[in-house]
Amino acid sequence: MKRVLILVAVAAFAMVAFGQSAKDTFVWQTFGGVDTLDPAMAYDTSSGTILENVYEPLMGYKGDSASEYAPRLATGVTVSQDGKTVTYTLRKGVKFQSGNDFTCKDVAYTIKRDLVTNNPASAIWFLAQPFTGSAANASDALGKDATDADYAKYWKMIDGAVTCPDDYTAVMHLHAADPAFLAKMAFPAAYPIDSKWAIANGAWDGTEATWRKYIGQDGHNTYLNDHASGTGAYQLVSWTPGQRVVLKANENYWGGAPAIKNVLYQIVDDQNARILALKNGDADRISLGSLSALSQVEGLPGVKVYNRNGDLGWTSVTVGAVSMNEKIKADNNPSIGSGKLDGKGIPPDFFTDVHVRKCFNYAFDYQAYIKQVLLGMGNTINFLLPPSFLGYDKNVPEYTFDLEKAAAECKLAWNGQLWSNGMKLVISYNTGNLQRQTVADILKSNLEYLNPKFNVEVRGIAWPDFLAAQRAKELPVYISGWAPDYADPDNYVTTYYDGENGYYAAYEGFNNAQMNQIVRQAATETNPEARKLLYSQAAHLAYDLAPYINLPQQRPMMELRSDVQGVYLNPMYSGQFLWKDISK
Repeated sequence: MKRVLILVAVAAFAMVAFGQSAKDTFVWQTFGGVDTLDPAMAYDTSSGTILENVYEPLMGYKGDSASEYAPRLATGVTVSQDGKTVTYTLRKGVKFQSGNDFTCKDVAYTIKRDLVTNNPASAIWFLAQPFTGSAANASDALGKDATDADYAKYWKMIDGAVTCPDDYTAVMHLHAADPAFLAKMAFPAAYPIDSKWAIANGAWDGTEATWRKYIGQDGHNTYLNDHASGTGAYQLVSWTPGQRVVLKANENYWGGAPAIKNVLYQIVDDQNARILALKNGDADRISLGSLSALSQVEGLPGVKVYNRNGDLGWTSVTVGAVSMNEKIKADNNPSIGSGKLDGKGIPPDFFTDVHVRKCFNYAFDYQAYIKQVLLGMGNTINFLLPPSFLGYDKNVPEYTFDLEKAAAECKLAWNGQLWSNGMKLVISYNTGNLQRQTVADILKSNLEYLNPKFNVEVRGIAWPDFLAAQRAKELPVYISGWAPDYADPDNYVTTYYDGENGYYAAYEGFNNAQMNQIVRQAATETNPEARKLLYSQAAHLAYDLAPYINLPQQRPMMELRSDVQGVYLNPMYSGQFLWKDISK
């Protein structure tokens, strides 16, 4: 990309920052930061927000529906009777932002590259399952003793995952039928990338001769991490990590040039600054880090709070949790202090004791969080699955705030050593997220109240660094959330409770054989009533094992300038709506 275009665009947005955003410009101020622009690596909502506007799925969601699909890069799709062959008819005349033509070769390359790389920190695990029968990449699936013949066989499976009878027909060959496959293909990891452009810039060349070199590749160190060539309505101008992403309309977009010509996705960790920007019209949308600030936004001239009173019927599909890492990184990790249960730290396996986990669950004040932080607009959950999804059992017990029970559990932990020796640990959250900071503060206050030998530090970490520390398993306790990748209960339950295939379960070292068996059976069960029973069993077991503190859900809302038109909420979009659908 030519530097002059970047400089001009940045200068234009610099002027916007000091006055009301223009009619053809959309400014969203949020906190956190984008992690990566590589669809094969992105697994956070900030990155997803950018990707879902720069790249596109074959079949996308229809408006605000999470269960209906509409043509995007494909004009139609058919599924064979046995569910193992899925055929997409591709749209003709589409070009990538590089100028290259979009054809089946790009679809095939994208899926095969996903299956080849499949970094453990990425979302490829749930795409890999229907194609290969395993969530893991080739090296992890085959094991350290695998032979060249084993790899050759695995390559044949990857190479046959997608075939192209012609330039505009893509045929997916699945290992087994997957009722959630179309939903999985609507996630950014499956959005077709520009194969010619990617290969020219150092990505895997698509051949058997080189594929093993790219297994498990961390895309953060590649050209595709901070460059993009999609088919979407917007194209990347520049990305300054931790500060902003600048985008402009793709005037050659096959769906017609969008009304909004410029987008500034700006990282502003100071919530008061974000609110002031919304008030002055310098921002068209902001993200609130705490609902306690809602009173500063409500009633502002020219500002609209969507679904404030639940009048739009939006229900939350996001869940949040406090994770307690059972396999903390031991070497050179300041977050565990001495690394021993001596009052100056905690051992790396500290949370393997179920009494510790139960103590922490009883030490969190759920109702105070709902009242003080969610302003009464929230509800407790007994399992990390939204109550609106198939399989949620309201009869499963849940933990409540009880300091006597918390103390009793802590006294049992580590044969009494925790209570007698004390502990020192760190609870981490992503900087700028005041709600998560409050979660940490509530837990810190109550744990330290239990025993003067308990020393808890609350630490804010910038979003990209937070994700990096999470991937490295350096965080003993951390607060995070989950927005669904695809509209199926499996996306939540596998994520949190499958110790080998689950994103959060793997990072926090939670791995229970009985739970794994239940979760995997539920994922492939086609009978809804049978699935309900399995998820109920999983929820009861989760209560007994207490691997997480389940945070209350809050009512979904959005805060925008009232002159922004076309706003809707599709819970499957990281940004809730696509920028091409709005105007001012």
